[in-house]
Amino acid sequence: MPRGKQQPAFDQVSEFDRGRIVAYRDCGLSFRKIGSRVGRNQSTVMRIFDRWMQESTTDRRARSHPPQCTTSLSVRAIRRRLQQSGLSARCPLLGLPLTQNDRRLHHQWWDERRMSAAEWNEVVFTDESRICLQHPEGRIRVRIHCGERMLNSCVMHRFTGPATGIMVWGGIGYHSHTPLVRIAGTLNSQRYISEVLELVVLPYIQGLATAIFQQDNA
Repeated sequence: MPRGKQQPAFDQVSEFDRGRIVAYRDCGLSFRKIGSRVGRNQSTVMRIFDRWMQESTTDRRARSHPPQCTTSLSVRAIRRRLQQSGLSARCPLLGLPLTQNDRRLHHQWWDERRMSAAEWNEVVFTDESRICLQHPEGRIRVRIHCGERMLNSCVMHRFTGPATGIMVWGGIGYHSHTPLVRIAGTLNSQRYISEVLELVVLPYIQGLATAIFQQDNA
């Protein structure tokens, strides 16, 4: 095919799809499978990925300076190229694994209520959360240049020893919410019944015309 006819097909691929092509190829997908996923022919996919391998960019526009080349492969060089490509490190989202019985019960519960949109307005959801007062919880990542490791903006200060925090509990409905309950110490089953269910949940639900209490396995 003449090059003049190949050029528009390349330019019509969005920047997002070009990034998808590079990511799919890095995951080991063939050019044919990548083309079917992004809705492009195999030759277009191959040209976009070749451009990425040669010049570390998928942009079709002419460059005013020579393409960057990695002369030495190191951890720092890889991180720098990832940063230049707009890729940043993130902690993965956490999810609870569901057993086969959990999935069956979820589908059963949904099938019984999927035709009643008004019933969802009656559900009251509850949950508890712990707030650390001294430092953020979880892993925090920063991107730095050479020599910036000790900058105050790149340092997270935290205290040694047990960290103080606050445990709170709350519930929400479609039109209202419960008071926020502060939990001091360890919350066991007896305290959950006496301090949360009896003092907060029951009066709140009794004030609603109709309510379905969706407990959180506490």
